[in-house]
Amino acid sequence: MPRNRKSKKKKNNLEIISTLLLLVVLIAIGYGVFTKWIIPQGERYKEKPTRVEEIPYKEEEEEEEVTPPPVEEMVEVNLYFSDEEGMYLVSEKRRIPQTTSLAKQVVLELIRGPETPHLYPTIPEGTQLSELYVAGNIAYLDFSEEIIKNHSGGSSGEIMTVYSLVNTLTEIPPIEGVQILVAGEERESLAGHLDISRPLLRDEEWIQP
Repeated sequence: MPRNRKSKKKKNNLEIISTLLLLVVLIAIGYGVFTKWIIPQGERYKEKPTRVEEIPYKEEEEEEEVTPPPVEEMVEVNLYFSDEEGMYLVSEKRRIPQTTSLAKQVVLELIRGPETPHLYPTIPEGTQLSELYVAGNIAYLDFSEEIIKNHSGGSSGEIMTVYSLVNTLTEIPPIEGVQILVAGEERESLAGHLDISRPLLRDEEWIQP
């Protein structure tokens, strides 16, 4: 009887030890699972997500072509002014802008006067060009009354005024003759010596040799 008790007690002890060992193993396995899978998953949700800002697509701006300002085209012309004695016309070369109305620009340059020191103006002070138009090969120039009122007079002075205009303009194609008008009307002369009631042709006799 005592032997059976001992055997039974020993058996019970083995079962307890086995149960404890099983619990230890289960606890170890559970701890491993907890530390390897459960905790990392929890930490993942604790971490603040990193925000990635999307940069909106922007088309490459085409570089605007910078057009350089146009270079003003210049042209060289001969302007005829009076010499010191008022006997001959002398050519003065001048570069002026190439405009749609070169003839008009040339007349305005004559009104402005010479740039060369020993030359003298041929158009009376205060004279204004009211209109210029070309019909066929004749240029019609319409001046203000000052071309008569402010004229110095004398046959030589009148010739210098008229032929400075005629000889200057007839170097511009297709002009071959010049008709001078005053206040929109034909006049017999500017100072009583030279007939300007009709178109006048180029006359190089008055150009200094």
